[in-house]
Amino acid sequence: MNLEGTGIVELIPHVLSAWDIVPDDVSPISGSGNRHWRVRRGRDGFVLRMYRRGQSDLSIRYELDVLTRLRSRGWPVAAAVGDTVLHSGFVFALFPLLPGSPHEGETAGQRRGRGRILAELHRELSAMTDMGQRSGWKRADEAAHSIEADRLRPSAMAGTIAFHLERVRDRLNAAGASSFPVTVIHGDLIAQNLHFQSDQLSGVLDFDSVHLDLRAADVACARRSAQDEVVRGYLEIAPLTAAELGCLDDLWRATVLQYALQVLRDDMAAGRHETELQWCVKQVEKTIPFDCKARVE
Repeated sequence: MNLEGTGIVELIPHVLSAWDIVPDDVSPISGSGNRHWRVRRGRDGFVLRMYRRGQSDLSIRYELDVLTRLRSRGWPVAAAVGDTVLHSGFVFALFPLLPGSPHEGETAGQRRGRGRILAELHRELSAMTDMGQRSGWKRADEAAHSIEADRLRPSAMAGTIAFHLERVRDRLNAAGASSFPVTVIHGDLIAQNLHFQSDQLSGVLDFDSVHLDLRAADVACARRSAQDEVVRGYLEIAPLTAAELGCLDDLWRATVLQYALQVLRDDMAAGRHETELQWCVKQVEKTIPFDCKARVE
């Protein structure tokens, strides 16, 4: 069966039968990395995920356990429905469809609100450090040491990645980043991953990157290259040290470069490979330091 073509569509009803679901409608949501489909059965809505190859059972279980624990604490997250299903060599999970929609064209005030939500989320996630590190993952400061310069330098793009990794590593080392507070992090709390109904938070999505890391790395990922209002909102709820604030730009760069290393390791089509590396370099080069002087109005 060709799971990259029409065969996957034929496979879905068989997978859903494991949860006793006969769907009225199935429509694709995303096809990059993990693949997702929106499933409708009467008034019920679900999201079906097919995990990308290479995800270990331990790694998948880590994410699902975090969701279960957050849901038990009252957070609007999509805890998995029942167990995962193995079919045709792929692992599938089913989640309830969360209501609401993200803020389109996020305002400065909404970005600040996103920072407050992240700080509140960290209060919950900090109690889950007993889970340890997720299988196959590293902290941002550890990833900056994964230079592999001898292997990367044969191509110009790979050499650029190695060059940036070396600079980020040196700056994080000088700042003592390895001593920063650690927590379980979301890893991608961008605007698209928060749903709202009538301005009330109704869903926190996409825990695909959840793992143990520096708390400042999570703030950096939410801030991206320059969204300082996210940081200011976070600081309204929880403190960050001056050293953490001074490293937000390099922690984001380290996260992006960690992804670039994974792209280089993966056996990917040359076109996609080059496009994703170009995106990584653009992110690294356009990122600016957090404006500490403007953090308090």
